[in-house]
Amino acid sequence: MLAGMHFPQVEGENLAGSRLSYPRDFSAARTIALVAFDLKSRADLETWVPFIDRFASSGVARGRLFPVLSRTLRMMQGMIVSTMRKTAPTAQAREATVPIFVDLDEFCAALDIADRSQIHTFVIEPDGAISAHEVGPFDDRAASAIELHLFKDEPSLLDGGAA
Repeated sequence: MLAGMHFPQVEGENLAGSRLSYPRDFSAARTIALVAFDLKSRADLETWVPFIDRFASSGVARGRLFPVLSRTLRMMQGMIVSTMRKTAPTAQAREATVPIFVDLDEFCAALDIADRSQIHTFVIEPDGAISAHEVGPFDDRAASAIELHLFKDEPSLLDGGAA
């Protein structure tokens, strides 16, 4: 765990229309959460999708994308979410994407995020505890770090048992 760090209390509606509250609604499995502050981060986010899909399809972890926007944009929430919904390629992507409108400084402080220009990838335990945090697009080093935390209870699976 990262020194008692927990995902902050946030509420949102996924692009499929379900109201969710986190950390309460994290699944019983671990969650790989992508956090992005810039709507132009799509290319970096998509580098993680095959990796996350592999674990989601095997039930090892659930994937979530949190586009994080300033609560000052809440007046434009309907338009922003509608645009995101139109660009989400699949029903699965709409289910997994939860735009949240928050106080950015508080949210970033809670997750020790200093650089909002990068995407952030977290492994989140079912109780909301953060066990891993990587910054930037997918690469082999970040993937290994994430896998280490996904399989910390079953290290024998690190040798490809989950693929």
